[in-house]
Amino acid sequence: MKDFKKYEEELLRHRRYFHMYPELGLQEKQTSAYIRDYLEKRGYEITFVEPTGMIAELPELKNRKKTVVLRAEMDGLPMEEKTGLPFASRNQGCMHACGHDGILAVALTLCGILAEEKDSFPVNVRFLFEPAEEIGEGAKRMLAAGALEDPVPDAFLMFHFAVDMPFGMAVHEGQASAMIAGIGIDIKGKASHWSEAHKGIDSIYAGARAIQEVHDLNSSYKGAAPCLVGIGTAHGGEYTNIIADSMQLTGNIRACREEDFRALYENLEKRLQNTEKETGAELTLSILKEPVLSFANDPEFTRNAEEIGKDVFGDRFILEGEEELFLAGDNAYRYFQKTRGIFLVFLAAVPGHEHPLHHPQMEIDEKIFPYSLETVYRMIRKIGGA
Repeated sequence: MKDFKKYEEELLRHRRYFHMYPELGLQEKQTSAYIRDYLEKRGYEITFVEPTGMIAELPELKNRKKTVVLRAEMDGLPMEEKTGLPFASRNQGCMHACGHDGILAVALTLCGILAEEKDSFPVNVRFLFEPAEEIGEGAKRMLAAGALEDPVPDAFLMFHFAVDMPFGMAVHEGQASAMIAGIGIDIKGKASHWSEAHKGIDSIYAGARAIQEVHDLNSSYKGAAPCLVGIGTAHGGEYTNIIADSMQLTGNIRACREEDFRALYENLEKRLQNTEKETGAELTLSILKEPVLSFANDPEFTRNAEEIGKDVFGDRFILEGEEELFLAGDNAYRYFQKTRGIFLVFLAAVPGHEHPLHHPQMEIDEKIFPYSLETVYRMIRKIGGA
C-alpha cells in the first residue's frame, strides 16, 4: 500500500505558497507560473488557456485506454484575510477563502506522483488548472480550449474542502449542487429636496420595501428542496438632503430544484409589482448573468467513492442524500453536461475555528491533505479499471 503521508511536506509547501500569494480570477499570473515551472520540470505537455489557465498531460500516459480529467481551481476571492496565520495572504485585498490553495496543492502533488509512475500508471490523467472559477468564467474557457476533447474523457473528477465539519469525507448520492443566478433590482424614483418631500418618490424607501419582500418570500415559500433569494448589495443616494431618485440592489436566487428557482423568480416579480403600486417607484427585476446549473454525481463513480472513502476515512465517510442538499454551485456543471463526473468533498474544519467558506477567518485543517491525495489517486485508478 502506497504511503501518502510521505507527501505531507510537499503538500504543505505548495498549499502555503498558494495561500500566501492568492490572485483574483483571470489575474493568476504568479500562480500559473509556479504551476507551469513544476509541470515542465516533470515532463508534462501543457496547453495554455488565455490568460492564465493550463491543460496538462504526461505524453507517456496518452496511450492508456481510459482518460480521467481532474479539475483544480486557481483563483482567490476579493477580501482581506483575518486569520492571523503565519502564511496568511501577502496580497492585499485577496484571499484563498474557498480552499483553492488546498485543491491546487493536492493536484500538483498528484502530478508529481504520476510523473514518478509514468511507466506503470494505468490511466491517462488530464489536469485542468482552471482560472476564474469564482466569477464563473473558467470552465467555458477551458472547454473552448479542448479540455474534454482528443480524446473525450471517460470521467471528470473534482473535489473541494468543506470547513463546517471536522475531519472526514462526504459524497452526494445523485444531485450534488444547486442552480444559482445573480439578480438585480433597479429602482427608479424621483429626486427632490427633503424640504419638498411631496414632490419626490423615495427610491431608498422602495428598496427597503423590496428587501422586506425578499425576506417575506423566503419565509413563506416552501420548495421541494432547499432554496432562497438573497440580497448582497444595496446602493443609492447622493446627498443627505436629497430624496434619492435611484437605487440598485443585487443578490442571487439559489435552488436545488429548477422548478423552485422559476417559482421564486416569478413570485418575487409579482411582489415587486405590488411594491411599485404602493410606493410609486419603478422596480425592474433582472437576471444579471447566465444561471449556473445543477449537476449530479454518476452512480457508478459514487459507489467507487463510497468504497474508497470508507477505506480511507472509516466511519468519518458520509454518503449524503437529498435531505443534505446544499445551496452551493459551481461552473463545473459545464463539464458534467459533457461527460460522467464525480464531486468529492473533504471535511476539514479546524476545531474552534469553524468559519464558513468565503469568510476572512476561514481555515482548513491541514491534516486532511494526505488523505484527500490518497482518495483522489485511488479514485482515478478505480475509474480506470485498476
